[in-house]
Amino acid sequence: MTLIVAAILAVSHCYIGWRMQRAAEGISTGRLWRCLSVVLLLSFYLLPVVALVQHIFWNEPDLLAYPQVLVYWFWFGLIVSFQLATWFLILDVILLAFRFAKVVDQGTLNRWYGRVAVALILILFFYTAVKMVRDTTHVQTDTITYDAAGKAQSLQGLRIIHISDLQGDEFTGRPEIAAYIDKVNALEPDLVIFTGDLISYGTDFIDMAAQELSKVQARHGLYAVIGDHDYWAGVPNIEAAFNRYGIPLLQDENKKIPVNNDTLLITGITEVYSRHIPSQDLKQLVQEASSSSFNIIVTHQATEKVVSAAKKANYDMVLGGHTHGGQLRVPFLGMTFSAAEGETPYLSGDYRSDNLFININNGLGFTLAPVRYNAPPSISVIDFQ
Repeated sequence: MTLIVAAILAVSHCYIGWRMQRAAEGISTGRLWRCLSVVLLLSFYLLPVVALVQHIFWNEPDLLAYPQVLVYWFWFGLIVSFQLATWFLILDVILLAFRFAKVVDQGTLNRWYGRVAVALILILFFYTAVKMVRDTTHVQTDTITYDAAGKAQSLQGLRIIHISDLQGDEFTGRPEIAAYIDKVNALEPDLVIFTGDLISYGTDFIDMAAQELSKVQARHGLYAVIGDHDYWAGVPNIEAAFNRYGIPLLQDENKKIPVNNDTLLITGITEVYSRHIPSQDLKQLVQEASSSSFNIIVTHQATEKVVSAAKKANYDMVLGGHTHGGQLRVPFLGMTFSAAEGETPYLSGDYRSDNLFININNGLGFTLAPVRYNAPPSISVIDFQ
């Protein structure tokens, strides 16, 4: 995957490098600028080159074991490069307009282009670095007001907090997860739903992450489902850790929770890449929805199959994770692009599909890249009114 990203990056660098060389013509330190621009662009490939060399001559590389500065620099290069490409395109359009109008001579245009290009590069580097750090480390609280008056008036005042994708690993360790759970508890939830991916890979971080997750304090408890990375790490390993710390894990089953004078039904299902709930099993599970006042499907992946089943059974809400909000939503030409955007229409935040409310939580941790951009970690707070 890293090599694929590097190949995409190389395409953008063909254009950026060409424009950087063009900018060198308009500044007094042109020769120095040409050298620096080449070195700068090539430095973004240190991670994939080192990983490829290790793969060819030694063994399968572990990207998480590499120096963090090397990993961060590569992903920073991806984000800043596509922003540079956007602004260089804008500069080129302006340059063409001036040439067509013939109001400025070529020498002045070259000087203007060079100075603006250098200033643009400096500004974008600083802006992207600050924003990437903030989007990676600052947990966002998304507060949603849900109108329960027409459905279950006795649920008014209920606060459900939805969290997902803790992704415990070398980058998201005990301090980060503990601080995240502290924020959850400070919001005084009545019920907390965790929609999977306790860890990123392997089994080393399962116990730590489960222990920290178990510190959630909610009047009606904490409930969880299995995520993709949990499934790959071995469901029995996740089950053992959750049982050890008293975290209820719902696997294709219903849980009725008495709330005031009503009953809230949680249908927890396992919907991940490697294991999709059979359609007949899902149909049987949701048939119980009619016996409760309010019904929620909790799933890691909010697939169209799940959303369709929820609507047919008159469910009120679907809670899901998996996407990390896009995690790296790379800006280009006023749009954003991420791997998750091609997979699902439910990327981040709140959606309505007919009468069904859908919330997708960004989670806390990472997949592949240990950074976020335009998709900060989040806590979803759903207040019933």
